[in-house]
Amino acid sequence: MKKAVVLLSLLLAGCLTLGAQEEKKKNAIDLEKEFFQLPDSVTNEYLDATTVPKASRINDYWIVGVHGGVSVQHGYFNPLRQVNFYVNKPVYGASVTRYATMMNTFPIVGMEVGFQHNFEGYNFKEYESEGYTYRQNIDGAYEAYMEVPEAFILTHMHLDMGSFAKIMLKAGMYGGYRMNITRIGPSVSGIEHEFLETDNRWTYGVQGGLGLGFMLDPFELHLGVQIKWGWSSFYQPDVASPYYYRFAYPLDGAVTLGLYYQLTPRRGHTRAKLRRMAREMVAEEREQREQQ
Repeated sequence: MKKAVVLLSLLLAGCLTLGAQEEKKKNAIDLEKEFFQLPDSVTNEYLDATTVPKASRINDYWIVGVHGGVSVQHGYFNPLRQVNFYVNKPVYGASVTRYATMMNTFPIVGMEVGFQHNFEGYNFKEYESEGYTYRQNIDGAYEAYMEVPEAFILTHMHLDMGSFAKIMLKAGMYGGYRMNITRIGPSVSGIEHEFLETDNRWTYGVQGGLGLGFMLDPFELHLGVQIKWGWSSFYQPDVASPYYYRFAYPLDGAVTLGLYYQLTPRRGHTRAKLRRMAREMVAEEREQREQQ
């Protein structure tokens, strides 16, 4: 009985081995046939029928560029204050963006790193009370603004609308340093252009925006709106009293126009380029065979 089981097992193993070898022969690539027996005359029809892998995925590319526009300052305060929208200009900067394919499937994401020259500040409204016109102030100034060089890192989500336009959504973080303050008000003598010891110089927060891009490869034109929500008050929140929390956080925006250059192809090789590459490969192979 044991001998019969052993013989049966050997027979089954032999059949499986022969089957695997036959399957391997079916799937094996004949290199001589595939690569060295090309037709003497390579036509467009032959190249169209030949499968050539793409060199890169759609929207896996780098761009670099500059942008500029107008910044708008606002803010939110405690105690509550009546704040105007205050227009400053210009805002300008530069950035590098890497577009990529998420999970090797969705070519809709990207990462942008850059810097820009911006502004922060506030401008309080006039209002009347019991026949008097009054404007609130901070340290004697009812209006103040300062220059802020800043850096940012943003993630992108973008939706292509055909081959020439796309909608962009951005979100991320920024950080900067407040410089060159200008104060305007009734009691700012001596501190018009001076920071106080209680002022916070470093600024940071979240940044986001929407954009519309026009792509004329290898250039791109981006029209964008950005919003910044600051997490660093203009001054120390407990400067008046350790028991009373007051703050003045920036809430800013900007409208910008940017010009960018594609450092790598946005859509990989074109069909014409693939044909040219195939012809070059065939010519090189034929030359090597003639030299042998």
